[in-house]
Amino acid sequence: MKIILILILLVSFSPNIRAESKTLGDWAILHREADNLFKNAQHEDAASLYRQVIKGRLPFQGNQHRDVGVAWNNLGVALYFIGESEKAEEAYEKAIEVLLPAVGAKHPDILSVKTNIAFIMESKNNYKEAEKSFRELLNQKLPLVGANHPDLADCEEGLALALEGQEKHEEALNLLEKALKTRTDKHGEKHTDVGATYAAMAIIYLNQGKFDEADQFDEKARNILSQTEGTYLPNLNTVSRLRPQPAELLRAKSKNLRIP
Repeated sequence: MKIILILILLVSFSPNIRAESKTLGDWAILHREADNLFKNAQHEDAASLYRQVIKGRLPFQGNQHRDVGVAWNNLGVALYFIGESEKAEEAYEKAIEVLLPAVGAKHPDILSVKTNIAFIMESKNNYKEAEKSFRELLNQKLPLVGANHPDLADCEEGLALALEGQEKHEEALNLLEKALKTRTDKHGEKHTDVGATYAAMAIIYLNQGKFDEADQFDEKARNILSQTEGTYLPNLNTVSRLRPQPAELLRAKSKNLRIP
């Protein structure tokens, strides 16, 4: 899953800011420092700092401000990556609670947090519930971003994996083919998102017993993911219950397949 709602800016952290004299600007710097910790796979440190940022922003901005909602969402992402799904879901729910009065129910920020929640459902193997959520999100995002946008491809992939969890192989493959076209048109062939799509397709072919096709897509996935290693960092959350789980795919650093 992408790091939703995180804007990375090159602002250095000043370690000399004293706790008793922090301004809103100081908390903004610390927010960006938390983002950078996350990018460097220091997920526990990022989560700790996001909590401080939320507490620090509240006296200045209150509990109905977009910046506070974004911090809650980013905390959820960090918690998800260290395998704390329940706490991540609670953080996402807080993000929705804060963002709704700040930006409204149809704002892209709200849809992004709801996408994160749908991936939580999927990681718990609640495939039917995840399917419903991803379908709703696709319908809501389409008029906002258009048919060939990476945000739609993310939801298509999430929906595909939810369907695969229900052994709806052909429908899942059709969605992944759509996501693949969007991603290759946007990013080219040598991109982590493209590799993740090939990896998902390989798993579906394996589940169907189509081993030649599975080998073909597995090789494509591993070639791309080995070249883009580090673009998306390891995730300790559970892998969606897709069968079988070949070791070479489990070792791939794919954000979308929840692979450690």
